[in-house]
Amino acid sequence: MLHATARTYRNAYSGISRETWLLSLIILINRSGTMVVPFMTLYLTQKMGYTVGEAGIVFGLFGAGAFSGAWLGGKLTDKIGFYPVQLITLTGGGILFIILGRSPFALVAAETCPTYPGSPRSSKTFTRFACLPG
Repeated sequence: MLHATARTYRNAYSGISRETWLLSLIILINRSGTMVVPFMTLYLTQKMGYTVGEAGIVFGLFGAGAFSGAWLGGKLTDKIGFYPVQLITLTGGGILFIILGRSPFALVAAETCPTYPGSPRSSKTFTRFACLPG
């Protein structure tokens, strides 16, 4: 039974190019990273102290950003091509992460976060949304 299944699989996919297999592996890795998203709700509510409503707002914004980003990415790809869009978004994303990590807002948010070691505890909603995981 197992040998027949393996033979059927081999016959069905043996003609696929190396590039297609590599792309499939990259997509699998990317989608595996996306599997963390549903568990972030548990992390936010149980470990970080967010309410269910606040966690819902975070994931609503995540969904809106993913939807609008996919739409905008498609429009840009139609206008300027896939390679420039990938180059601009990956480079821009990396630069923005560096800027965010070094920005005064991120440092202040980390210091005022209720879960940050040595910080005064605060129950303000803004402070809770500004907290960095840690």
